[in-house]
Amino acid sequence: MEMEMISGLLTALLPLLTAFGGWAAARLTQGRKEEKAIRDGVKGLLRAKVIDLGLHYIQERAVPPYGVETLRSCYDPYMALGDGDPAVTHIMKKCENLPVHSGGD
Repeated sequence: MEMEMISGLLTALLPLLTAFGGWAAARLTQGRKEEKAIRDGVKGLLRAKVIDLGLHYIQERAVPPYGVETLRSCYDPYMALGDGDPAVTHIMKKCENLPVHSGGD
């Protein structure tokens, strides 16, 4: 009789456990998708900022005293996110070699 009760309980709980397992797996997958979307979005914004600022400084043929530091604060995290675009690295290196001029010069 006790075995029948345990068997009946397991039979009743098995669909609930299976449903919970499916729900948990779906939530984990959704969380990973959201994390990737946020990561990709931040990476895109950092890339755009380095390109925009970098091309501006290259056109001006000079960088303000804070310019390379500002670029570096975007470029380093961008590269840390992986698979950096070689064009962004090229822009960064060109900016690091520009003369430093304050706005008053």
